[in-house]
Amino acid sequence: MLPDTKPEVRPFWGQAIKRFGPTRNHHYKCSAPFRNLPQQGTAKMTQADLLQQGKLELVLDLKGDLLEGPVWDDRIKRLHFVDINGQLIHTLDPDTKSQHPRHTEVKVPEPIGNIGLTEDPNILLAALKRAIVLFDLAKQAVVREIATTPEEHGVEGYRFNDGKISPGGVFIGGRMHKSGAEVTGKHSHWYRLDWQREGGKSRLLPLLGPHGVQLPNGLDWNDKKGVMYFNDSINNDNDPPSGTIWEFKTDKLGIPIDTHPDGPHARKVKTLGVNTEGGVPDGMCLDHEGRIWTALCGGSAVVCIDPQSGDELHRIKLPVSTPTACAFAGTDLSVLYITTLDDKSESKGTGGLWSYELPGLSGWSASYVAKPL
Repeated sequence: MLPDTKPEVRPFWGQAIKRFGPTRNHHYKCSAPFRNLPQQGTAKMTQADLLQQGKLELVLDLKGDLLEGPVWDDRIKRLHFVDINGQLIHTLDPDTKSQHPRHTEVKVPEPIGNIGLTEDPNILLAALKRAIVLFDLAKQAVVREIATTPEEHGVEGYRFNDGKISPGGVFIGGRMHKSGAEVTGKHSHWYRLDWQREGGKSRLLPLLGPHGVQLPNGLDWNDKKGVMYFNDSINNDNDPPSGTIWEFKTDKLGIPIDTHPDGPHARKVKTLGVNTEGGVPDGMCLDHEGRIWTALCGGSAVVCIDPQSGDELHRIKLPVSTPTACAFAGTDLSVLYITTLDDKSESKGTGGLWSYELPGLSGWSASYVAKPL
């Protein structure tokens, strides 16, 4: 059940605008090699072109605790994202003539793992500690609870982590223990929401768990191929401990047909060792060619992975160590936004929102909308 406390009142973008950011934007150049370069017009760009034209920018120096879950609403041209432990939903309007992007934040009653769009742009589907709720941004309050996880799936120290809406309108997301993989034996679950219309009984149905996943994280879909991709960031049951990018075949709604690792509908795209400075695979998204872009939390980078070979194609090097998630946004999905967590360093932009632009690069799709079944 949700606590009885009322959410803190803060301005919503439709009522008041709060401006953040320095008087000038901070730009950085991408400094890592690229392969299989995107096209600009009919001529293939050189590596030197990419190094000059790729632009990394600190958009909001929020100094947030744990920014995550960027979602682009193409209907209202807004980017939503969360601060999990700060219990905030942030909203950015990037299309402004001012050098200060318009930004607002709304307090929620619990740590918030992720958000998804609904048919009403003012109402988001929000995943809290145990419950999936509808949250009204204009009223700054929970509208109603849709479903909650059973107590036997963990209460103390557990919360929802990354999650998204599938192309067919189904919420899929995971819960984790706050210790992550630092403590073994803390089992996680990965769910899909069976959302029934009012009067029906909605349920969270496990797709993986309790031993099939330890730190459920980023996910996205290639609906043309009928597959989805999923990051299990860290699994201490592997020897040595490693993170895995999975591919699952899906039904027409984008729900995995079968998640058994040895079954015919699952495939490992890439395994990444975690006891290195390379970081762990965190949030992800797909570009216009169906390539995987995943944040490497602890690795100071966002990388592009070929979903067939598992090869690293591109790397965006960040001046902060802990990127958490990424999403393509903007009118033509040509801006890659990157969330970060506070790494407790003196680095500019830790716990902030970044953007990356590269000619010829754009996203697969705007965020999908959740719908009752």
